[in-house]
Amino acid sequence: MAFDRARYERDVVKPLRGRHGPLADDDLLRRYAVDPEMSPQELERHLRDLRTYWNQTAGGPDSKARVCRQFLTADEELRRTVGAKLHDPAWWQVQAQRQDETARQAIKQLVTDLTRAYGSVQQVTRAQLAGIASQYPALRPAQVQQAARQAGLRLVDTVELPTDSGLTRTAFRELGQRLGELGLPTVVHLLHPGIDRPFTLVRDFAVPNGPRLELSPAVLADAMKAAERAADSPALRARKAALRLLDSGLRAGADLRTIALFQIVEQLSTARSGGVADVLLIRTATRLGVTQEDAELLVASLPLTSGTSGGADRIRDLLAAGELRAAEQALAAVPAADPQRAELQQAVGERQAEFERLLRTADTAQRERREEDAERALRDAQRIAADDSDLDVRLSRLPLPPPGEVTVTEYGDGVRLSWQPSNTVRTVRYRVVRGEGRVPELPSDGVEVAGTADTTVVDPSPPVVRDLHYAVFAGTETGAWSRPATVAFRLVPPIGAVTLAARADQVAGSWPGHPDLVEVQVRRTAGRPPQGASDGTAVSAKRTAFVDRDVREGEQYYYQLTAIYHDPQGRKVRSAAKVVAAVPRAEAQPFDGLTVRPLAVRRNVARVQLSWPAAAGQIQVRYASVSPPWEFGTVLPLEEIHRFGREAVGLTEAVGSDLVLETEVPAGPLVYVPFTVGGTGAVVGRPVEMGQVEPVTRLHAQRIGAEVVLSWVWPSEVGLVEVEWERPDAATLVRRLTRSQYVDGSGCVLRVGPAGGKATVRAVSVGASGEGLSAPATVEVAGRAVELAYRLRRPSGLRHRLSRHRLLEVVADQDCVGVDLTVVVSSGLVMPLRVEQGTEVDRFTGLAFARQSPLTFEVEIPRTVRKPYWIRCFADGQVQLTMIDPPVAELKVT
Repeated sequence: MAFDRARYERDVVKPLRGRHGPLADDDLLRRYAVDPEMSPQELERHLRDLRTYWNQTAGGPDSKARVCRQFLTADEELRRTVGAKLHDPAWWQVQAQRQDETARQAIKQLVTDLTRAYGSVQQVTRAQLAGIASQYPALRPAQVQQAARQAGLRLVDTVELPTDSGLTRTAFRELGQRLGELGLPTVVHLLHPGIDRPFTLVRDFAVPNGPRLELSPAVLADAMKAAERAADSPALRARKAALRLLDSGLRAGADLRTIALFQIVEQLSTARSGGVADVLLIRTATRLGVTQEDAELLVASLPLTSGTSGGADRIRDLLAAGELRAAEQALAAVPAADPQRAELQQAVGERQAEFERLLRTADTAQRERREEDAERALRDAQRIAADDSDLDVRLSRLPLPPPGEVTVTEYGDGVRLSWQPSNTVRTVRYRVVRGEGRVPELPSDGVEVAGTADTTVVDPSPPVVRDLHYAVFAGTETGAWSRPATVAFRLVPPIGAVTLAARADQVAGSWPGHPDLVEVQVRRTAGRPPQGASDGTAVSAKRTAFVDRDVREGEQYYYQLTAIYHDPQGRKVRSAAKVVAAVPRAEAQPFDGLTVRPLAVRRNVARVQLSWPAAAGQIQVRYASVSPPWEFGTVLPLEEIHRFGREAVGLTEAVGSDLVLETEVPAGPLVYVPFTVGGTGAVVGRPVEMGQVEPVTRLHAQRIGAEVVLSWVWPSEVGLVEVEWERPDAATLVRRLTRSQYVDGSGCVLRVGPAGGKATVRAVSVGASGEGLSAPATVEVAGRAVELAYRLRRPSGLRHRLSRHRLLEVVADQDCVGVDLTVVVSSGLVMPLRVEQGTEVDRFTGLAFARQSPLTFEVEIPRTVRKPYWIRCFADGQVQLTMIDPPVAELKVT
């Protein structure tokens, strides 16, 4: 059985990385990974491999090296005292018997220890078991778990318990007070008053064998509605207060199950800090309502220590935690004679003075309308006295800072407003109000446009040609609104989207009409855009359309459209002009003949080349992942084609009689549709489906004299490639190669001249919609390759006569850097011609060679490789390389 390095590291070395002290004498079989049934020959081979691993690992910088150095030291002493017995299976069998007896005694003692420590609760966590088991190094994990079972203990996995409720300290404390007034232990009993069965909380909330209940916002909302309908009483007021606290907490991101669970965890943690035994803690948890199983899991998952220290240390902890009021209460309990009282009193007094200074700063800032500074001062005060409930109330009533600068832009027939958010950490909602002729001063002063938590709104239909004033107010849930941020605007909507239809003898235009539109003025210029409101020739127009018949085919015309409205006094007001262009043309013809050629794929973006005959007319190409909804030859309004995908954009160049456009598109299968643009609109052409074929990888060129051998890794679904070979001294060669031709010919062999060349390989996919080409893989072939000659020899000495150890000596005829060497072996009679035809046994990367200065490397041939076999070295790098093989006697091992 071969020595398994990875398994040995996992099972033996890694568990000992953090341990200190001497190794256990009763753990030899595990340390040496010996099977007592090994033969003497297997023992000798196994120990040699094991010591090799120890020596190789001991020189490292990590903790594994420390363990292996300790193993080597102990092994040296054992070899000195035991000697040849280490190769005797009988000696190891005796060690196994002794180890079994030691393990039995250790298990017996561990059972006693576990029963004494955990018998009362009849369970142990994995962490607790691991801590005890570390004192018994001779026991395997399975034997440790066996001892736990013999002790009658159940092995449990702990869970992570919440460290806070998700509410503020003040809210959580007040919630406990309200529940205390109602005589309820948790929020579960508050939301489900009739619950009379144990429930689970640790992983989820459920009532085993009981009704299906929830702890959800919907349940809380129902409870609040029921409380509003009930008759008033002190108990009802306490219930409403508790429900409101939960509702505020949920809006701030709290969770009802976490709140309920933390209520129980806090009580158990407090009891444990007082020294209460686990068995009594479990009873406490069940009295609070949880199931026995949840109670046991809760107690098992509690931290070993809880609570804070008392006296002076407790006061210091409270001050550090920002609980000034609790620190003041704790200080009152410190005796006057306590030697630390004066120091503690000074510390509390300094915090109180700082707290009062911050309150005065907040008052001043609020009077001066510096709301941001006032909130900052109150937040700083809250960090000192987070348990001061009056401070929470004051902060909630503080008006927010007003929103930042408001901007307004036209948006269709309406306007779009946006603003910078108020500079606050509080939850903000905004109210946008519109006033006509005056600035709104209050949120109720004017027409409400929107109430939102966003910082952008649209007023879809404000009055046109009016002096509008928009005010944005920031507010909180308590209704404390900020001062307004305002902006003035006068809306004079221009003409909307214009549709032009050009024929050989006329141009027609149409557009949607705004309800307040009075008339539209249209002026035409030829060959250039209009230069002003009166430039060009007036064209008769109706409210939403015009037809211009005074045109010539092929000439470009510009149309300036201006909307006219009336102001409150009935005066005409002109909008900004919109300019559109059209060329009268004859009817377009559908196009069939678009060519799509992929060029490259980078991450999720592909670059493709589109081409079509220039004589086809004005072509617009659009692409999408689905086929177009129209048949070939369908005539559409020009704007209708924008419903399909995206336009292929880029610079169109003339190449011979074709027009060529290179563009970037998303990677993946796409459908390209050419649209011919004519006077009647756009005509749908013949779609071209093009999938992104997976490219070849690891393209490599190896020059051998006047020839170069190309090799690559084929994509799994590809059986054909196109190879393009460009040489400066000869015509470009394009050939196609099947996978079988590639395998039979040991790659792709090309003639190469002294000037070298560039090879491009594309995978070809043939499907129902035609052929698809992958992105290209290219490799440059230098004019003259660097020659690397290598030799393979055994190390000297009799003990290496039959060794599988080899010394690889490589020498270059030129200086070169960035060279990678790969050594492969291949069983059988056929010598491997490429790396993938053998099994990689070693790889040396990033090498630098000096001319005629050999480098030597050590290579170990795996014993799994059976004779006869070949050993061969391949090179790759930043330059072209030619490998010079040694004699066959060095390559072939028989």
